[in-house]
Amino acid sequence: MTRSNTHSPPSDELLVAYLDDELDREQRQHIDHLLRTEAPVAARLDQLKCGELPFRQAFDSVLDEAPTERLQAMLNGLPPTAIQHRATMSRRGFLATAASFIVAGIAADRLFVNWQNVESDDGWRASVAEYMVLYTPQTLDHLSSDVNSHIAQLDSVGKQLGLPLSLAAVTLPGAEFRRAQILDYEGVLIGQLTYLDPRHGPLALCITAEKNGSAKLASEERMGLNVVYWSSPGHAFMLIGKNPFEDLQIMARSAQKGLPA
Repeated sequence: MTRSNTHSPPSDELLVAYLDDELDREQRQHIDHLLRTEAPVAARLDQLKCGELPFRQAFDSVLDEAPTERLQAMLNGLPPTAIQHRATMSRRGFLATAASFIVAGIAADRLFVNWQNVESDDGWRASVAEYMVLYTPQTLDHLSSDVNSHIAQLDSVGKQLGLPLSLAAVTLPGAEFRRAQILDYEGVLIGQLTYLDPRHGPLALCITAEKNGSAKLASEERMGLNVVYWSSPGHAFMLIGKNPFEDLQIMARSAQKGLPA
């Protein structure tokens, strides 16, 4: 284990190793000291524990079934661009990598998408749910609240989706807009507009190009999150979060009025 720099925050890998009791005595004492004296380090450790979310349990079940063979087979099946190093991943490395995606704002990576092998029409909603369940309010704390930045983000996302997006059009009642970004699922572009609801936490309005025609509002539950979805002649939309279905439907109707048909 590489020793951490005492003048910089410990890495996620080091903190997960601490949780897994894989540090030597000196390193563990150093982390213990940081947890007592550095609030950000203690907060980050709490995030890695993932609170009440099923993140740890979900990955533990996969690793318990095949801690080496299954992961290695998955890695071997990925294209070279998806992952640079195909060495066997330890539990520590796997969790640290997944956690780093969240911290960096990379909500979904090709690694996770390749595991899902989504082929059905609603597969993109399943993929969105897979990573939205990992979001906490702290995930969005570092995002800029600058209006000009938000306008630029929406303009970029809208151009890539072929759908003009304005801040007024995507404002949702009771939720604070935090970021707009494009995600790439094996060549399929999905616009993710992220919000923070002070009562229910993170939620997202996601958009992708779709030529299956218009569809009215419908509801479903995925990964313990509530989803309301609909489509226009050229795009499919979904709202996902812990908000009650009634609240999501009100937000969805607001978005329908503001977004181009």
